[in-house]
Amino acid sequence: MKVNTPLKFTIFSSFLISLLLVFFFYLTNYFFLKVLIPLKFYFSSFLFLSICSGLVIYMLLELYINRKIRLLFRTVQNYKNTSSDSKLNMNEDVLSASEVTILKLAKKNSDELLKLKAEEKFRREFIGNLAHELKTPIFSIQGYILTLLEGGLEDSTVNKKFLNRALKGAERMNKIIMDLDMISRFESERINLQIEENNIVEICQEIYESLELNAKENNISLNFAKNYVNPIMVQCDRDKIGQVIQNLLINAIKYSEPDSQVFIRFLDVESNILIEVEDNGPGIHEKHLNRLFERFYRVDKSRARNEGGTGLGLAIVKHIVEAHGHRVQVKSAEGEGSIFFFTLTKN
Repeated sequence: MKVNTPLKFTIFSSFLISLLLVFFFYLTNYFFLKVLIPLKFYFSSFLFLSICSGLVIYMLLELYINRKIRLLFRTVQNYKNTSSDSKLNMNEDVLSASEVTILKLAKKNSDELLKLKAEEKFRREFIGNLAHELKTPIFSIQGYILTLLEGGLEDSTVNKKFLNRALKGAERMNKIIMDLDMISRFESERINLQIEENNIVEICQEIYESLELNAKENNISLNFAKNYVNPIMVQCDRDKIGQVIQNLLINAIKYSEPDSQVFIRFLDVESNILIEVEDNGPGIHEKHLNRLFERFYRVDKSRARNEGGTGLGLAIVKHIVEAHGHRVQVKSAEGEGSIFFFTLTKN
């Protein structure tokens, strides 16, 4: 008989103790007292002793086990470092409470493990992407300098051309580092926004003018969805939101088809102004949408690098908009173009 549960142990122990007591009582009466007692008395005594001893043993076991479980429960509670309102209540069902607490702790640890795995995956991807982004300009600069050292310096036409190319590579590296520094400062909340009342139409018009030449080179026209005569006042940091609009427009120009248009529209949504930037590009597959605002994430990797992008423009957009207490999102489907949109608090 396997005695591996408190109930089985209680039954076995009470049976053995009662049997020994009755047998001892029988031997005492028969050999020493010389008294004959009916067998049914011994049987009744056996049942009575079994029940009484069983109850006593079970209560002692329950007390012992509960004490051990309470100790375990306190250890779990201390490990969780919970607030005072969730301390152990000595009158509650300690087994149920322990089970609930341990299950919660297991779930919490499981969630933390998944989060750590996701962070580790992101870290590996980020380091790999950063190395890849910096490798191209570094190798280019190295190649141009080696060419100059091997005799190119003597040719004035060659050395100037190669020095200019090396300079462009250095400028690209500097742009990547500056963008990463900005993202880092946003993530550590080391950037103080200058929130003021601004006309968002005016901000967009200024960005239009600064990108006009770039758009014309691609035969793309930048337009408002309609003629916004009246100013639309919002609460924002003018320079930072200008950078958001600029990054979104540069992205739209880069991916729009030639001889197409890029639109900006404004919509009044309760206490906010919704700003949309719509292009006529090839659209974005659904699988890319959730990761579009990650650092260095590219839908078309080769095209983006060839056109000089750092892969950080949309990540900067995300951090600036979130620093204003809002979110930036995208609606897109393959072959239908894309609409990037975000809100700002209206004045």
